[in-house]
Amino acid sequence: MKYNTVIEGLTELHARLSADDTWQVWPEEFSTAYRFQAEATVLLSSKARADATKHALWHKAQVDTSMDSTFSALFWIMSFEHLARLHNVPMSWIAALRFTAQPSYAVGDKWGLKPLPTFINKDGHCYDSLWASHLDGFEQGLIINEEFPYMRDPEEVAISDAALAKETLESCINST
Repeated sequence: MKYNTVIEGLTELHARLSADDTWQVWPEEFSTAYRFQAEATVLLSSKARADATKHALWHKAQVDTSMDSTFSALFWIMSFEHLARLHNVPMSWIAALRFTAQPSYAVGDKWGLKPLPTFINKDGHCYDSLWASHLDGFEQGLIINEEFPYMRDPEEVAISDAALAKETLESCINST
């Protein structure tokens, strides 16, 4: 399927996901990883609290893991990859939509789909997920129109520009 704009493509993908829930069940490795992480988090937190008055062995690890959502980020990047392959769209298209993780022994572990997000923030800038979805959708041949009619957040443009400048500099240094 081809779309004139990225929002048209994302809207159609959202409608398709809403109409068919067969994609929602997690593969077994997702459930295993999720449960392992959840159990490890509880164990570490319990040990840190129980032993805090005697020693601080578990303290740093507990602080690092409680303040850092590394597992969550890793779970979601793998979810995006899985769902993108399943629906034959770029990962950025999946990341641009909003999902929930619904672990449950009773009914099985599933992803849920939230309502279609707004892709423009209160300042009138698009979220970078929309920009990435446009670039990836055009590259994959899903979007016909190369023109992107939305303004990106200047901070996100600066991050991209800095990465490009660094890459260009490293390329120049390595070619000499």
